[in-house]
Amino acid sequence: MTGRDAAFHFSNALRYRHADHPDQVHLTPSYVLIPVRADLGGDIGLDPCTSEDNPVGAARFYTATDDGLAQPWSGPGWTPSVFANPPYGKAREPWVARCVDAGRRGQAVVLLMPAATDTRTFQAAAASADAVVFVRGRLKFGTLRPNRRQAAASHPSALIGWNTALTAAAGLGLHMAAAGKASPRLWQGYLFGSGGAA
Repeated sequence: MTGRDAAFHFSNALRYRHADHPDQVHLTPSYVLIPVRADLGGDIGLDPCTSEDNPVGAARFYTATDDGLAQPWSGPGWTPSVFANPPYGKAREPWVARCVDAGRRGQAVVLLMPAATDTRTFQAAAASADAVVFVRGRLKFGTLRPNRRQAAASHPSALIGWNTALTAAAGLGLHMAAAGKASPRLWQGYLFGSGGAA
């Protein structure tokens, strides 16, 4: 190689990390869960992608072993609300599609995801949602790194809500209500069509 090497090379290995990679798991901090729970009517009916100890305290939950994507997200007697903090990277795409679908079917859904506004996945979610909150700062996960500083997200985050206005979560950052939802044809094209960054 001629010339100088860059001090840092971005690795797509991070972006395309498999869903069960240990670094895909970041538990939602309580300061986010409290307003999310309020926006979902006081209870979280389903957390479709969590760990066995059910840290969100959802009435029903699925772990990676259960494969929440393959399971029902509603049923008779279920609290009709969903909170999802899915794996990041490409692994989040089917979770976003499932949240969009659940919202379209009338469930109250809140999705926590990276605020990658340039991606078709984010744009499809936001275009079909009722509200978005761009979280101020980086999420803090409440665990200490070796340098004794709190572990934080490496990216900005957003809460995306369907069939909820996210008014309680508005205090977390910039709150935007949908002026008018995009047509399903538009967001399906973004999410399931071709072109654009994922």
